[in-house]
Amino acid sequence: MKYIPFHKTFIPKKDALRRIQETIESGWLTTGPQVKEFEKRVTTYLGARYGVAVSSGTAALHLGYLATIQKGDEVIVPSFTFCSAINMLYHIGSRIVFCDIDLRTLCIDPQDVAKRITSRTKAIVAVHFAGFPADLDALRAVIGKRDIAIIEDAAHAFGTKYKGAYIGSGKNITCFSFYATKNLTTAEGGMVLCSARSRDTQIRMTALHGISKHASERYTKQGSWYYEVLFPGFKYNLSDIHASIGLSQLPYYEQMLLRRKKIVELYTVQLRNIPFLELPMDTEDAGSRHAWHLYVIRLQPGSRLSRAKFIQQLEKAGIKTSVHFIPNHLQPFYRKQYPNVSLPKTESVAPTVVSLPLFDGLSRKEVLYITRTIRNLLT
Repeated sequence: MKYIPFHKTFIPKKDALRRIQETIESGWLTTGPQVKEFEKRVTTYLGARYGVAVSSGTAALHLGYLATIQKGDEVIVPSFTFCSAINMLYHIGSRIVFCDIDLRTLCIDPQDVAKRITSRTKAIVAVHFAGFPADLDALRAVIGKRDIAIIEDAAHAFGTKYKGAYIGSGKNITCFSFYATKNLTTAEGGMVLCSARSRDTQIRMTALHGISKHASERYTKQGSWYYEVLFPGFKYNLSDIHASIGLSQLPYYEQMLLRRKKIVELYTVQLRNIPFLELPMDTEDAGSRHAWHLYVIRLQPGSRLSRAKFIQQLEKAGIKTSVHFIPNHLQPFYRKQYPNVSLPKTESVAPTVVSLPLFDGLSRKEVLYITRTIRNLLT
C-alpha cells in the first residue's frame, strides 16, 4: 500500500483555475467581486445574515473577540482546542479562564462552565470540536439572564447543524476557518458571521485598518479617493485569489460531506469491538449534523500500545496521523501565566487521542488497510 497522508485537499481544478484566471484578468486581486460573492454564497448556504471574509480563522477569532470583549474581561474557553483561540484572547488582554470538556463529545462542558462564571465573565468560547456541535442550549441555560456572550469557534464546523440550524445562522458571533486542511478551504482564510448590521460594519472596518470606505468604494469609477481612519484596525482582508478557491468548492460541498460521512461509517464498522479503543460519537439529535472534520479515536488505559508507539507503528505502515490537541493550559507559556489550572477530563483525554486520515479522496481500499493495520496492532 502506498503512503496514506493525513489530509489531501479536494479542489475542482477546472472550476478553480477558471475563477483564478478571471480574477487575474479583472485586475481585482483582492477586496474585489470574488470576495463579495464568496461572502454572499457562504451566508446564503448557512442562512446567516452577515459574513466578513478574512485572511485566516485566527483573524476571524481576533475580530470576533474585539467586537465582543475588552481588556480585562474574563472569557471562559476550553483548553482543549488549537492555540489560536487562546492566543487572540491573550493579545486583547483578556483574563483567560480555562474550562473542561465533555468526555463524550470533547466539546465544552456546560456544567464545568457554570462553576467558573463570575461577575467579570463577559464571554464563553464554544468550540465545535472536530465538527461536532457544542451544546449551545445548555450554555444558554447556564448563562441565564446574565449579560454573557457566546462566541462560536467553528473552525471545524462548516456545515455542522445544531438542532435543525446551521452553525453560524444564529445570533452568536461565529468564526470559521478555511485553512488548507479544513473541509472547505481557501488555502488560507476565514470568516466572521454575525446577525447585526452594526457589528458587521465594525468587523468589516476593523479587518481593513479601521478605514471608513471599502477599497471597492475608492477604486471603482464611481468611487472617491477620500477616506477616514475611524479607529486603528488590522490588515485581515481575504484576497480574491483565495476566495476563488473556496467558490470552486462550494457547489460540491454537500457531496463532500456525504463522502466524509461514508468514510466515517466504514471506519466505525471496521474498528468496533477492539479492546481499549474508543471511537468518536456521532450526533444523536435528529436535527443535528456532524461535519466530520476529524475522526478522533482514543487509546484507553490498558491498550496494547502507548499512543507514541501506536503512531510510530502506523507511520512505519505508511499511515500518517495527527493529534488534536495538546491542552493549552499545559503549554509552556500558558502554564507560566496560569500555573494552578486543573482540568481532570481534559488531562485524561489529551494523552489518548489520535486523529486518523480523513479526506474526500480517501478510498475504501485505503480505509480497510488503515483499519486492518490498527486491528493487527491492538489485538
